[in-house]
Amino acid sequence: MIQPTLLWELTRKDLLLFLTDRRGMLLCFAVPILLASAFGAIFYRNSEEPIRPQVVVVAESHQGMLSRVISALEASEQLRVQVCDRATARRRLVGESDVVVVILPAELGQLSLSQLTGSTDRPRIELLHHPRSQWEARWVEGVLTELLLRESAQELLVPVLRKRVPLERPFQVVRRSEPASGALAENSFSHSFCGMTIQYLLFWGMDSGLLLLRERRQGIWRRLRAAPVTWGTLLTAKTLSTALIALAQILVTFGFGWLVFGVSITGSWIGFVLMALAAALLSSATGLLVATLGGNEGRARSISILVILTLSLLGGLWLPAFLLPTWAQRLSLALPTTWAARGLEGVTWQGMPLGDAWHCALILCGFSFCFLAVAWWRLKRSEGGVACSV
Repeated sequence: MIQPTLLWELTRKDLLLFLTDRRGMLLCFAVPILLASAFGAIFYRNSEEPIRPQVVVVAESHQGMLSRVISALEASEQLRVQVCDRATARRRLVGESDVVVVILPAELGQLSLSQLTGSTDRPRIELLHHPRSQWEARWVEGVLTELLLRESAQELLVPVLRKRVPLERPFQVVRRSEPASGALAENSFSHSFCGMTIQYLLFWGMDSGLLLLRERRQGIWRRLRAAPVTWGTLLTAKTLSTALIALAQILVTFGFGWLVFGVSITGSWIGFVLMALAAALLSSATGLLVATLGGNEGRARSISILVILTLSLLGGLWLPAFLLPTWAQRLSLALPTTWAARGLEGVTWQGMPLGDAWHCALILCGFSFCFLAVAWWRLKRSEGGVACSV
């Protein structure tokens, strides 16, 4: 059974040990703030400054429709275009990895209706890009396709319209963020504060587990077991003290993000509280799991760092999950970091309601209880079943 008085005293002991190390306490709160601020600043982009790939256009001719295509490319709001010769384009491609080179053949100056229907050979446009710039090349291809279709339709419809008139897309596009709108800058910092907070909670859990390993090595844990304290009281106190410090980290980190970068809760406030409690429980459960599976401090630290960094990457704590390969996105559904990120990001800047936040918090608690069950069983087994009463 749980002994409430002893439970509080043991929890208070761990909290006092944490507070006595002033520098360690400062780093515990400062590191996630610094990491979140750095990641947010790296991915910050003013919403008034659209993302536009750099495009170098090489035209083999400037006659007919080809000249209008080049002018349309230069006037496009979706690209940054510079026209030059082939040699200069090659040099820029070698020196600048984010440049996409478009080579327009002379045959584009004279298009026919049969070329649009694919019944004859079509001119070949070359898109040259760095291996890291595949998405930019696809972006440029889409914009170029739209402009070429528009200009070619205008050219081929002259006999029907009897005069040349500018053609536009037969629709309008309205962009907005749902369910919660917000500036791109705010979303960037919100994502980074959620991701770095979760990652550092796992590292805090690791530190707590390493402290337990140190106490067992130094004989402190054995002296506690010799006292009239039940097994359940000892483990619950360790879990509670780790979770309370984790909650303090969440409050300090998100408080700083709100004051300095405007990180706010656009979804359910109750959902945010539930996610904070679930994340704190995951941190403490991770700590006990590290203490039981690591063996010694050195081995536990090495394994834990590798596992935490892998979970952070696959769980979308560093970069948005949609940037990961499909197999990684599917695998991430089996990881606690994915549901922690979904829940915290959902209630902060995605406008997640309580029902969805409760779902994420429940899954996160399921992972935590599984970790606690494994840690409980392993600790009992390592003690040889001595004084196993709960």
